[in-house]
Amino acid sequence: MTLRRPIHLLALTLAGGAFVLALAVRVDGQDGPSSQAEEALPERVAVIDVDSPERALYRVAVPNILGDGSLGPAGAEVLRNDFRLVSLFEVLDARSFVANAEQEGLAISPAAWTAIGAQGVIKGNVTVDGSQIVVEMRLYELARGGAATLTRTYRGGRGEMRGFMHQFANEVLNQLTGRRGAFGSRITFARRRAAGRKDIMVASFDGDRVSRVSSGQGIAMLPSFGRGGVWYSILTEDGMFITRTGVEERPIIQGDGLNMGVSVCGNRAFFSSTRDGNSEIYSSDLDGNNVRRLTNHPGIDVSPTCGGPGGQIAFVSTRHGSPQVFRMPAGGGTATRVTFRGQHNQTPAWCTGGPDGPLLAFTGRSGGFDVFTVNVNSQEYTRLTQGQGVNKDPAFSPDCRMVAFYSSRGGIFISSPEGLNQNLVIPGHAETLVWSR
Repeated sequence: MTLRRPIHLLALTLAGGAFVLALAVRVDGQDGPSSQAEEALPERVAVIDVDSPERALYRVAVPNILGDGSLGPAGAEVLRNDFRLVSLFEVLDARSFVANAEQEGLAISPAAWTAIGAQGVIKGNVTVDGSQIVVEMRLYELARGGAATLTRTYRGGRGEMRGFMHQFANEVLNQLTGRRGAFGSRITFARRRAAGRKDIMVASFDGDRVSRVSSGQGIAMLPSFGRGGVWYSILTEDGMFITRTGVEERPIIQGDGLNMGVSVCGNRAFFSSTRDGNSEIYSSDLDGNNVRRLTNHPGIDVSPTCGGPGGQIAFVSTRHGSPQVFRMPAGGGTATRVTFRGQHNQTPAWCTGGPDGPLLAFTGRSGGFDVFTVNVNSQEYTRLTQGQGVNKDPAFSPDCRMVAFYSSRGGIFISSPEGLNQNLVIPGHAETLVWSR
């Protein structure tokens, strides 16, 4: 690999087959930490506000979907799992039901459901018509009487049942909150397979249909969703280039040194590169042409992620000493520091659709690695994990209601943005998660 001048970045090694990127901090020509001590990242304090009705969980009953016995119960469980994962619902135990759901059919007897504390009831029926299915779904909001407030009918193949359930769960959220959910969306991540091998994986957010999308040859890493499929980086003996699914791993973005960490928004791809010696942030057209350099600083700039408010990108830089998260316009310009706490912050991920203003989730080192968020406007930090092993590489769901991250406890977990209701959804090693927009 040819580099035009020595760079401060990079201890790039293959340690037991694992790709290691180490930031070697340099300040005013000297290696070492920032001269200004950073305030520590916050500890995690669990607070339960019993006087906050807006935080109360919506109590929903989801009896088995009627009709085809092989599809109905499984479909109902998809709905229940969606509602559990999003941290807005209490899914009532079927053993508490006093109503006879089969006798009711798609209707309800409101008193029987109110008696067990339900606020909402979801009913459904699936019928098979040759190779096709017809799924009728109903939502009843008991405070609004005994008539369904949301009805939907879906038609398709048997294999579409799971997707229909995600669609209806999204409609339920929209009915109750005014914002659709992210059920049925996907997560991509890198997975270490063996010495000298990493693969790019894609799975439904709830762990269904985990599949490899890279070739299975060599070291593929740092994936992201974008136009044309999943984009990712491949490490070779001569450097690193960026490719995507559907082009047989032909290089799309290449150049001297390392080209990695792509994030695609619209018709531009954002990435870091050492093509000019130091690691800087660049963007290009989706065919790799029209490359523009966005940063120009002696510090190390890596890990761009686009999609911030007003088209901003976030990235990690050592320009003030320790690795910290910055943001800047997508076309380049003044970089603004976002994180001011902690000595080592990395892997930022945007949430721009939340109710409290734009958030960035990131990995922070505080003893070990843990997951945090910071409100870009208010500088309020929230710690999602603590004392639970290694936790890193967070990704927000498209609706900002969930955060996914890898944990050494066993795989990819999903929690609320406050770190509550943590659930393992995808077992196994994972790194550099990205959730589809």
